[in-house]
Amino acid sequence: MAVDIKMPQLSDTMHSGKILAWKKKEGDKITRGDILAEVETEKANLEIESFHQGTLLKIVIPAQSQAGVGDVIAILGAEGEQVSARSETNDQTSAPSNAAPASAPPSPTPTPTATPSKPQLIPNFSAQASGSAPSASSSERIKASPLAKKIAAENNVDLSLISGSGPDGRIVRKDIEQNVGGSSSAKPTPNLAVVSNSGSSSSGGSASGSQSTPNPSARGTIREMSKMRSLIASRMQESVREAPHFYVTAKINMGEAKRLQANLKERSDFTGLSLNHLIIKAAAYALSKEPRVNNAVRNGGVFEPGQINIGIITSVDDGLLIPVIREAEKMTLREVAIEARAAVQRAKGGKPTSADLSGGTFSISNMGMFDVENFTAIINPGQGAVLAVSSTVTEPIVSNGQILIGETMKVTLSVDHRIIDGVMGASFLKFFKESLEMPALLMV
Repeated sequence: MAVDIKMPQLSDTMHSGKILAWKKKEGDKITRGDILAEVETEKANLEIESFHQGTLLKIVIPAQSQAGVGDVIAILGAEGEQVSARSETNDQTSAPSNAAPASAPPSPTPTPTATPSKPQLIPNFSAQASGSAPSASSSERIKASPLAKKIAAENNVDLSLISGSGPDGRIVRKDIEQNVGGSSSAKPTPNLAVVSNSGSSSSGGSASGSQSTPNPSARGTIREMSKMRSLIASRMQESVREAPHFYVTAKINMGEAKRLQANLKERSDFTGLSLNHLIIKAAAYALSKEPRVNNAVRNGGVFEPGQINIGIITSVDDGLLIPVIREAEKMTLREVAIEARAAVQRAKGGKPTSADLSGGTFSISNMGMFDVENFTAIINPGQGAVLAVSSTVTEPIVSNGQILIGETMKVTLSVDHRIIDGVMGASFLKFFKESLEMPALLMV
């Protein structure tokens, strides 16, 4: 019996995806676990895996076309099986959005509207380069980030002539920008002009009637946000608008934690153990003791997850990704280190899995490597809290009535004050601090 293969939700924020390439063709035999297609989302290029076996009877959504989450993108079934009428209908409704129905009547000529009464900012593209961008098919075979492909297309840069500096020779944004910087074919940035009621324009300043006053400003360029940066912007704006943030800060004596980390990383089974791995394990410990901080607002109620899935906020070429360590409370410190290192490497290498980018219940933002004394983080929408981790610093501390030189670290917990109050936040930090100042608790 034929099975519809639908566009899955490959991350918590995904609503649609662009099929970059099909890894299988019609008539191919498919087994469970086979990669069917590569999909571009706002966050990363991800792969669609088959959970069924059979023959790929029909590709419904072709490469380089957009599909919404839940749309049928392919049909799988027995060899020689005929595609059902239902699937054929779905084929038509799932076609690329820019394909108009053959029977659609011509659109009426729009009626001219009155000139807007307020000045408008409009882009002037008259200076745009006339060269054609490289074809999509030529860049598909080249390893490049989505943003790099976009910038290359906009600036008429042939990706086959670029040497990538990313993992496995992957072309990233800076590789394109370096090329564009020395290329005369780069497309100029649109010039924004203020248009007044009378239609006159100026390169800057304000407009009143037909008059405009010049307003000198610094020279510069405006470039379009990448899909990932645009998503980050909207998500952070949503979080600040919807969730009233409340902050709790603690200072932790990191002497014992650093000694444990230094001793363990010398062992072959703990190779690569970092302080951040202890922090992830400590967060899981604290959340198991104060599970209310793991909650979130959902559908007007309090969502209580059955797992502690910790997201590691990770900087990548195009912005940020948050790979998730699932059921961290059930893992040993060694398992946390292995899983976290692998997930971060996949994110930085541009090859996260869909499981990496979904299901998080709590997040950690660690800026300790940047010599940051203290900061606050914005809660990831869909979660109730985020922990901001600052640098470990050497300073005088008081221990048993004596002043000693020690190493301390500040952390700030941001919580959604609709469901998590100060007492809950303070309780979480109490257990978090306890586990790092007595790190034997992390080895249990």
